[in-house]
Amino acid sequence: MNPDFIDMLDGYKAENDELLQKMEDALMEIQENGMDDENINAVFRAAHTIKGSSGMFGIDYIVEFTHIAENLLDKIRNHKIKIDDEIIQLLLSCKDQMQTLIDFVMNDPEGEPDKEIQNTSQKLINELQVYLDGGNTTKIDKVKKEIEVIPSNKNKFQVKVNFGSDTFNHGFDTYTFINYLQELGKIKNIQTDTDSIPLFSDLNPLECYMSYIIDLHSDEEIATIEAAFDFVKDSSTILITNLSTSAEDVKPEKESKILEENIKKEKETKVDDKVKNKIQKTKKSPSAVKQTNFIRIEASKVDNLINLIGEMVISNASVMQKASDFKDSELIESVSTVTRMLEEVRENAMQIRMVPIGETFNKFKRIVHDTANKVGKKVDLVINGGDTELDKTVIEKIADPLVHLIRNSVDHGIETPESREEFNKSKTGVLELNAYHDAGSIAIEIVDDGKGLDADLLLQKGIEKGLVNEGDELSEKEIFDLILQPGFSMAKQVSDISGRGVGMDVVKRNISELHGSIEISSQKSKGTKITIRLPLTLAIIDGFLTKVGDTYIIIPLDMLVECIELNKNTKAQMHNNNYINLRGRVLPLLNIGDYFNIAKSDTSRSNVIVIQYGGQRMGIIVDELLGELQTVIKPMGRLFKELKYFSGSTILGSGEVALIMDIPIMLSMMESKQKELVA
Repeated sequence: MNPDFIDMLDGYKAENDELLQKMEDALMEIQENGMDDENINAVFRAAHTIKGSSGMFGIDYIVEFTHIAENLLDKIRNHKIKIDDEIIQLLLSCKDQMQTLIDFVMNDPEGEPDKEIQNTSQKLINELQVYLDGGNTTKIDKVKKEIEVIPSNKNKFQVKVNFGSDTFNHGFDTYTFINYLQELGKIKNIQTDTDSIPLFSDLNPLECYMSYIIDLHSDEEIATIEAAFDFVKDSSTILITNLSTSAEDVKPEKESKILEENIKKEKETKVDDKVKNKIQKTKKSPSAVKQTNFIRIEASKVDNLINLIGEMVISNASVMQKASDFKDSELIESVSTVTRMLEEVRENAMQIRMVPIGETFNKFKRIVHDTANKVGKKVDLVINGGDTELDKTVIEKIADPLVHLIRNSVDHGIETPESREEFNKSKTGVLELNAYHDAGSIAIEIVDDGKGLDADLLLQKGIEKGLVNEGDELSEKEIFDLILQPGFSMAKQVSDISGRGVGMDVVKRNISELHGSIEISSQKSKGTKITIRLPLTLAIIDGFLTKVGDTYIIIPLDMLVECIELNKNTKAQMHNNNYINLRGRVLPLLNIGDYFNIAKSDTSRSNVIVIQYGGQRMGIIVDELLGELQTVIKPMGRLFKELKYFSGSTILGSGEVALIMDIPIMLSMMESKQKELVA
């Protein structure tokens, strides 16, 4: 293996993971909507690029395996083999094996795959070979040998390549491509054109000046040979002629002239570029600007940046407080300017970490496909709101809970085709994934059109499990919430998908750790909807600072509807009840001071902050309203683990600590309290 490869493992893995996901997405698209040239070409390009990058670093076992899959893909895209569900399933299995091989490289870059991995590769190669040659199987070492042996009936190609001047800048060397051609056939002769190489005094070591004429004997098609230069085709001139075809015998001279003209133009361009560079050293070309549109960076670097900005927000608040204490108007104005700029930096930094949730949703197509096949069902996955953006950290933590919920919907929710026909439903079930913004949070819905939940059976199961007492009266929502209790399961048989009574309680715990909520609604025989609500980010939020006694409390600004004064007239209308009539609508109230036993402040004035979350409204009574501020969320620590009504804390400019209220938890608590009062 190339020793330089060890230092490039992370980049190799990241690029190939992305390619494999594109391959899977394209295959799932073909299965849903039928054969499509664009999608099958995307699958082929992904496999070819993985093969090419692996070949450059000498990872032979990936090259050998991918080569066979690539052959099948080439025949499919050229309409020589018709793709069907069985081939799609085989290609998905090949994609999984490529992932396994790449993961192995990460763990043991210089080792060889173990027997189990080799056997899986061999099994898939045999299945691929059935489609390629009617059932003849082969071994990996035989495949390699067949690549090297040159049959007498191979085509004779002339490959003329004039590498672009920026080839080295992209991390490539010309020998790598020539070496790779040997895997497509046998190189008989190489002529090197040195006319493009300038005098030593004008030589730029960062530019490539090489051109070659290569005689290649191969049974591959021209398109496959052209694909070997995919990495540099945009900046290089490549011309391939099949000298074995009699009809083409008259073309080499003409094509040679075309190549000479192209090479001449390339040389003239290089000379012109040198002149232009001397005249306008600072002027950037449009192509150079275009290449810098996207940068691949480590997520940890963005996390560190956001953490630093968070500390700057805290420090800036302290400076603002000092400026206010000094009552220096010029200093206050200067600090205000810095604060505005810091807000812009903060917003732009946060946008870097915001990604569309659709990228995660698309990965679930494969999970739905595999789970449905395993349980003998037909399911269509519909995605809405895929462009809704969410903090990457939140997406990573919610992925596993979503996988569990989706598998549950396919396994438990959606019926078999036969059962659906009995209820006059389509044989194919529908599973929807919806995402949208709602009151400063993101809502994710998992909706199926299956058999729904039977509240009576759930209640009976809850009694059997000891989760509910006989005779207890529960609302439909409370009955559905029993599913989220540890050990609760309605599965009659234990399978590798579900039925062990673990999972839904873990889902609830994971969502709660993200300061989110989960809600279940269902109609028997019609379907089930599970709604998850999550904060947009876990780092920095806009908050509204209030004070109760000597305690500072922050309300997330996105969930704040309005602030009203709780005057004497309003208090008199309450008649000592914990609600008020707000423009014809009953608004339940929570007095923070009374609930948390906080000593009253000297001020006789009280205020109500109206908050909204998930369609619910509540009024929070506080003493003082202190205004908006940027809030850096700090974890509460183990000592305050049981203080569940607050999602975190922050440090104010004065150095005092303010608690950030967890609105979903507070609303849930209020709902429970109201039910107790009614009972």
